[in-house]
Amino acid sequence: MLGQPARLEDMALKRSATWLCVIAENLMPIMLHMSKSRGTEEHEGQKILKQIVSDLRDDYDHCVPAHLFDEFGRELIEQIKDLIERVKRALDVRASMAKFLAQVNVAIAMSDILLSRKLRSLKIDDMPKMMRHVFYSRMSDMKGLRYLSLGSMTGGWKTFDMQETIMKGMVTMKNLKGLTLNYDCTDTILQGLAKFCPNLEYVDISNSKYITNDSIEFLVKLKNLKVALLHRTQITISGIIELLVKAKNLTDLGRYDELGRCLEFIDQNYPQISSLKLRKFETRFATTRHIQLLAELCPDMYYVSIFHNMLLMDLMALISINNLSELYLLSCDFFADQIRDVLQVKGCNLTCLHLEHVDQIDMNALIYISQYCVDLKVLSLYNCVMIPSTSLYTRRFAIPPFMNLEKLWFVSDCPPQYLEFILVTALKIKFIQLGTQVFTSDEMFERIFLRNPLQYLEDIRIINSDELTIATAYRMVENCTSLKVLNEIECWKKVCDYELVQFREMLKERNYAVHTAPLRKYATEQMN
Repeated sequence: MLGQPARLEDMALKRSATWLCVIAENLMPIMLHMSKSRGTEEHEGQKILKQIVSDLRDDYDHCVPAHLFDEFGRELIEQIKDLIERVKRALDVRASMAKFLAQVNVAIAMSDILLSRKLRSLKIDDMPKMMRHVFYSRMSDMKGLRYLSLGSMTGGWKTFDMQETIMKGMVTMKNLKGLTLNYDCTDTILQGLAKFCPNLEYVDISNSKYITNDSIEFLVKLKNLKVALLHRTQITISGIIELLVKAKNLTDLGRYDELGRCLEFIDQNYPQISSLKLRKFETRFATTRHIQLLAELCPDMYYVSIFHNMLLMDLMALISINNLSELYLLSCDFFADQIRDVLQVKGCNLTCLHLEHVDQIDMNALIYISQYCVDLKVLSLYNCVMIPSTSLYTRRFAIPPFMNLEKLWFVSDCPPQYLEFILVTALKIKFIQLGTQVFTSDEMFERIFLRNPLQYLEDIRIINSDELTIATAYRMVENCTSLKVLNEIECWKKVCDYELVQFREMLKERNYAVHTAPLRKYATEQMN
């Protein structure tokens, strides 16, 4: 698509962040000079820097509107990261570490400006590690936070070293609604959350080995709690059962492989409980009885992700889940395990279908999916065994295949006509990601474009191709009028470096707003 003029507020936020980094660059030689001095002058330099940053923080807290402060924060963090990289590149290999730290400390000090009551969302795990201590030590200043992601912090290695810091920070976070703290959460921290953050709705404390059954009473005190992700903690089945029984608004436990057994216990021992509010069920161990209980006890259930064991479960039990709209199936056979029959009954409700390590998928299977799942918007085929069709579904299509499909993940080795069939018929497709084993060629896309111009396509990522040339990239830009992202062209083996440079220059000259950076770089730039 053609590039559009940037909004004035976007330009203002970006230039404001740039201006702060310019100030930091101008201060660096001054602070470097003062740091070389001993005693009072070095201390005076730190006082001056602290006062400058404090004044700037007051100015920005007053001038930046609250609804734009998060966006301003993301922009400033990205520009500070770029500034630190420029400092690294500018240093001579023989430069001392003291010189580097003196300059970097000035850049990092600018992040203090974000310590405002206006900040609503913060992901500390997205920041460079050398910046994180600023926010860890000043969490109490961010009184307006609604969502805080502390990530993995020490990765579980120094959990109790960080406990006091977190406890001090949460005292002022009365408005916090979401917290992510992997690996380093403890029972004591959860006790503090229950006391100081009563409005919490989302808690992700996965992989925290110091979370035990003692935490359940604190989680239950969070009356608004809807999501509690407890995978790989020390909470036992009895703890999960207590949480399910007492947390009246809980809708999602994330992945928990014993969730089916918990439902069995509740059904047998709590006759007064007629239903739970659970809406998502993700497990690697499930039986037919578990699925039946899911339908009986969880009437709002819409998301099911299961690892199929043919000795324990009949997939036909899924048809009893009335509101099922997102189905994730792992390790089964499309025909032998009756996936086709399940889709025939429940396909009309499905908007998302994920098949992983599913065998016996041929052209007929794809046709059945397209005919039974009329409203399907998301289709994922991961490492499935795609086989040639022995006899083809020959009836005329009652419904246009994949008429509502918007997102496709295709990561399976298959005959080229299978992918071509999906892309030719998916007239509303917006996102495509193709894995390394998927065959693609210029001729294939020419045939696709003749029947489907892909006019709504916004993002396409072809991770690897032995046959695609730069001609297909030009064709996509010209044909797909909504295209915004065309990643991983570097992995097309017939594309030379100079061809890619020329292609990007063409995009710039013709004002095409198409992002062609590698996937990892693009993900970093688009982060929140």
